[in-house]
Amino acid sequence: MHTKLPYKLFSFFFIGMVLIFLIYHTTIWYFMTSKIFVSPPNYVGDLGRTSYAIDSLSPRLQNNTLAHKHFDGNNWKNEPIDLLTLGDSFSNGGGGGKNPYYQDYLATRLNINILNIQNIDTNFSYIDTIHFLHERKWLNKLKPKAILIQVVVRESLRDVPTKKTKLDLQDISIKNILKSNQTAHFPQPLWINTANYKAPYYYIRYYYSVRAKKEVYRLPLITNFFTAKDQNHLLVYHDDVKNISKFNESSIHHLNAELNVLAEELQREKITLIFMPVVDKYDLYYDYLFNRGQFPENPFFSLLRKEPKKYIFIDTKVILESMLKNDTNDLYYPDDTHWSYKASEKIATDPSFTFLRK
Repeated sequence: MHTKLPYKLFSFFFIGMVLIFLIYHTTIWYFMTSKIFVSPPNYVGDLGRTSYAIDSLSPRLQNNTLAHKHFDGNNWKNEPIDLLTLGDSFSNGGGGGKNPYYQDYLATRLNINILNIQNIDTNFSYIDTIHFLHERKWLNKLKPKAILIQVVVRESLRDVPTKKTKLDLQDISIKNILKSNQTAHFPQPLWINTANYKAPYYYIRYYYSVRAKKEVYRLPLITNFFTAKDQNHLLVYHDDVKNISKFNESSIHHLNAELNVLAEELQREKITLIFMPVVDKYDLYYDYLFNRGQFPENPFFSLLRKEPKKYIFIDTKVILESMLKNDTNDLYYPDDTHWSYKASEKIATDPSFTFLRK
């Protein structure tokens, strides 16, 4: 009889632990983790997934409502092209949601054909790629009116060419540029997973630290700018802050000089160069940070504005700052490093693009 009691106690203990385990995972999955790991075609932002900040999540469906759309490697059938675009995830539908491509707003507003291409090689800057396409006479065949280079500011200095990138031109195929860069879909994990431990841990830690996870800051704002449950906190990548130290008069002058060289090269072919650096989320909302004096200010745009330019400069910071002053909500998605359709729509109305209108 005495030998059976420990066995029963062990059985009850084991069953109890299993029940607690299942109840815990079921509860956390239902109330927290499942909101982060949604299934396509639903989408939540990269910052939300990384930080587990569920109160900043803004789940959305991709929805295209505009009359004209841009071309990419999937649907271009050699139609005449007015504008060629090349850039990072901002040029490739990053962020999802309603009308995620700024190119579609330009195509609709100006009634033009736009082809979005990809970088020729991971070792190339965007400037290198355009030089390469010109050397290979591909631009002469396409004959666009203009080429737009887009780059998010925190990565902008990577667009400065280096001597090394010109060594392997013969081994690279022009077909690389027509590969479509689809928005990534993230697999949904099982309801029992390690994220169920991370989600409540980081959710609580962000109430005591602006950088509970090293990759993402959660910064308080002095006013509400988002329609998510958390309306007045800004999620931004650590790189938005870390890379500020790289922006100085010398580095910006070098970037501008390389853009001017490319602009002159394209002008000989009657092609206009447009440079559109996308303001970092941190930089755009900087003036509205609570205790902003604790954080550095990004000098990128103030330095670049002073430089003499032979290309068209789209100052996204100036354009979008005017919308914040009018209390526009969700200009950038609260859970994402990307802007929303509101920003794309506003950018497309900039007078600098008017010369492209048919």
